[in-house]
Amino acid sequence: MLAKILSAKSFLAQIILGVVFFILFFYRVMPGIHGWEEILGVIFFILTLILTYLFFISSAFFKFPGIPLWFFLIWVLAFSEIALNFQVSICLFFTSAIFWRLLAAERNPENKNYAFDIGIMLSIAGFFYPPAIFLAGFLLFNYLYMQSLNIRVMILFLLGFVLPLALGIQILYLLDELSWLKGLQSSFCLDYWQNHLWSLIPVLLLIVISWIDHLSHAATQDINKRYFYFLAFLYFINWIIILGLFTGEKSSLFAVLGLPIAVFLGRFTQYQKTAWVKEFFLWGFLVFVSAFYFRNEILQVYNDLLGNVTF
Repeated sequence: MLAKILSAKSFLAQIILGVVFFILFFYRVMPGIHGWEEILGVIFFILTLILTYLFFISSAFFKFPGIPLWFFLIWVLAFSEIALNFQVSICLFFTSAIFWRLLAAERNPENKNYAFDIGIMLSIAGFFYPPAIFLAGFLLFNYLYMQSLNIRVMILFLLGFVLPLALGIQILYLLDELSWLKGLQSSFCLDYWQNHLWSLIPVLLLIVISWIDHLSHAATQDINKRYFYFLAFLYFINWIIILGLFTGEKSSLFAVLGLPIAVFLGRFTQYQKTAWVKEFFLWGFLVFVSAFYFRNEILQVYNDLLGNVTF
């Protein structure tokens, strides 16, 4: 039933889903908004949502944008505290834009100026959340995989990367806020994630199933769709490495995985011919992410019940 609703051509289901999301989102973040930094973070978080939705409805990869939107909104709602950190929220917006820009560049390979745009966006993302600079590994691997080495592209990328950094440092100097640079340096200190990852294992299993399904049908897919999926895979793995090294206890940073997860599970779900499989993935994802979000409350209830049992 849910799969049928999300697959409808009408935008009503997507509108209702968006309204419910924003009600829950603002209910959660409003108590944490105390100044301009939080307001700026919320603005860029919302801009990221709009950017991602436009990506879903414009991409030929998705027949029904409501399905990837379902996975994306549920995931980012669970980690929506990221909106209160304006630096990471800005980074999320620009890294999402990088992903879309790479796909647009592939449709027009003659235009090499995309490297300059990507350099600018990666520079801005790294300026606000320095570990994002390591996405250069994802970009380099993707470039070498898809094209031969091109000096012009590399120069354009470096120019685009250096210019915003130079401008940002100049602005910090004029504002006498050079202490910002010390904060950027400390962001590279290793801080391995320390969250209750066991509660996300069911979601990981869903992702692995979608990967296996993709590989089993890769030979019959259009080459552009295979590239799209490969790009999402690289993006996901690169972020997993970054999060593993620098996240620590800041679980809200997992919001950056929302886009590739929506790609994996959205593609898998929309092409399933069996209705119960679609329903299982849609409802199962909601249940598993909710279990992660409410893990402390669930454990508390379990301990209370167990504590009241006498033998």
